[in-house]
Amino acid sequence: MANDDENFFDAIIVGTGLTESILAAALSKAKYKVAHIDSNPYYGGNEASLSQDEFVKWGEQVSSGLHPAFSSHSGDSQVLPYSRQYSICLRPAILPSLGPLITGLIASGVAKYSGFKLLDSVNIYDPDGTVKSVPGSKDAIFKSKDISLIEKRRLMRFLTFASGDFEDKPEIEGKEEQPFPEYLKSTFQLSDATVVVIAYALAHCAGSSDPTLPSLLRLRSFLRSVGRYGPSPFLIGHYGGVGDISQGFCRAAAVNGGVYILGRPILSTTFHTPTSDEAQSEPYIEMKLDDFPEVLKSRVLISSKLNQPPGTPVLPFEVSLPVDAFRSSFVSKVARCVAILDKALLFHNIEITADQDSPSPPNGSVDSAVLIFPPASLPGGSQTDAGTVFINGEGSLSTPKQRWIVYIMLPLTSAESESDAETILRPYLDAVLHLTGDSEAAPVQPLSTAFFFDSQRLDQSSVSSASQDTPRHFLIPPLAYSTFPELPDNAAKIAEVVFHQAIRSLRAFKGNPQDASTEEEEVDFWPPMEPEEDNSDDE
Repeated sequence: MANDDENFFDAIIVGTGLTESILAAALSKAKYKVAHIDSNPYYGGNEASLSQDEFVKWGEQVSSGLHPAFSSHSGDSQVLPYSRQYSICLRPAILPSLGPLITGLIASGVAKYSGFKLLDSVNIYDPDGTVKSVPGSKDAIFKSKDISLIEKRRLMRFLTFASGDFEDKPEIEGKEEQPFPEYLKSTFQLSDATVVVIAYALAHCAGSSDPTLPSLLRLRSFLRSVGRYGPSPFLIGHYGGVGDISQGFCRAAAVNGGVYILGRPILSTTFHTPTSDEAQSEPYIEMKLDDFPEVLKSRVLISSKLNQPPGTPVLPFEVSLPVDAFRSSFVSKVARCVAILDKALLFHNIEITADQDSPSPPNGSVDSAVLIFPPASLPGGSQTDAGTVFINGEGSLSTPKQRWIVYIMLPLTSAESESDAETILRPYLDAVLHLTGDSEAAPVQPLSTAFFFDSQRLDQSSVSSASQDTPRHFLIPPLAYSTFPELPDNAAKIAEVVFHQAIRSLRAFKGNPQDASTEEEEVDFWPPMEPEEDNSDDE
């Protein structure tokens, strides 16, 4: 049923996080009218990229309880010179070169709005206080002097197995849930040192109990990503990465007719049922925003539990995810640190894996790199969980010249004491600050630090959600932390699941004869691009 009211939408989406932004772009590209609203004055929600002065203000708001997904904020954050030239991501991630997000960036045209660079290197912290580069190719493995000839043969056998179609192989049968490090030792007879590198620096396991099958699936995806854009399997987004990508999807939605309203909290929502005098009308959800004159009307409402509008008048429907595609997260919360440095870090024996056309960091300094702290590798660090350090500099246009952002993430998978985030992460930050390339030199002193928890279990309580053929209010599953590189792809997967369920309801509510005739046909998440939309620079 058509509705010419300019304030009447097919869908209102609450929150501009990465999942919601991808969904808004997909629905808009599929010719549905979308209103996308956020009570924050910026795009990106909990995955936003903020300038440094905005990040300081955000930290104050966390301490006041205004961002319930985050807590335990501390540090010595202060507004720095050139604060607007920083792009600090609340939930940073690297992007696998093959996967649902890259597919969506290209198919939606969002790649035209953002820039990317290859990750320079992945490294691993040794208990002796040194850093070792992780070989990024088979050639690098053969050239490595740290691996014996026998170990190289075993490692190559495993990598050949892991990069292939292993699901029906006898090596994996009955061992799908075995802890991945144990599997590597028992099945492929790999040494402890090699197991640590594979489990934590190649498969990016969060902890020592990560099951084998999802670890292998993740590793295969990363191995197959090598060579698509260069020797590294990972990309870094410009201007803060994930947050800027969220904004890029919002731009794509706006280009296709999406309406954006930021910085306006929701005052109320009601459900309007047409009376006998409104024969040409249809039921809709009505939403009023603070200090906004227009009333928004919509056929469906889409939100997460954290962004669920007050007094939602219709029964919410919790979107479920396919078990084979998503593993329930065993991470209760993530301890995070953001530190800003004015002195480059130097890694010993670092191997730069980025393409040769990229400018080389001066004097072997690190511009963009990942450093893994395996469990039990650091005095005072976690004995069961792996810490990840992500260093991001001016090469990704995220900092002023000669400045670096150091992100530290420790997913907590085991029972932890009631320590604050700073106490948990201080040993990791101190270890990183000593990586100056000179064991006798004084550690780097950060210009600014912030510590906080990113809670993962806020959305675990169930709501009343009976089975509905055509729901009007969809609750998006939370974008939970699983491993450092997986967050962007998981957001794309969740958005696609919600997209198809929302389409079914919208087809039923609109009553379009053309839609009815194709009711059983699956709608493409990203329809093929028109010839004039194609961008030769995407590939």
